[in-house]
Amino acid sequence: MTQKAEWTDRYDEQVASWMMTERKAPEGGDTGLPDYLGIRFVEVGPGHCVAELEVVEQLLNPFGAAHGAVLASLVDHVLGSAVLPIVPRGTWPATLEFKLNYMAPTRPGTLRATARVLSMSSRTAVVSVECDNDGRPVGTALGTVALTPPKTPG
Repeated sequence: MTQKAEWTDRYDEQVASWMMTERKAPEGGDTGLPDYLGIRFVEVGPGHCVAELEVVEQLLNPFGAAHGAVLASLVDHVLGSAVLPIVPRGTWPATLEFKLNYMAPTRPGTLRATARVLSMSSRTAVVSVECDNDGRPVGTALGTVALTPPKTPG
């Protein structure tokens, strides 16, 4: 596996710009759960991305904290998103697995996830994710993303 601090030699700025502005499915529709949760990218760079969402009342459990699936969904979303601008166009990044440590309850406010590609081969990438809730650490994750290359026409 290739290990780099920066992935600038592979970085596709147009893909990153699309992630920051368009955020729509190729058919023009919404992106499903990310749109429902209100996930938005605040930074996309070579081998990293930052996304956040607002934890609102509808996402809380009866104890006043965000359901764990909210944090897990944000982590899952940024795992593949961190690699998208550094793989060939048409490559499908799909989460194979991730381990998530919940460190504190997530309360109403901004939930932010910062993902960094640690290692990447032609078929997989390993990505770390740090999560905070209005600046307070609430979770950390490590995941593996499958990289399915684009299909050749034929």
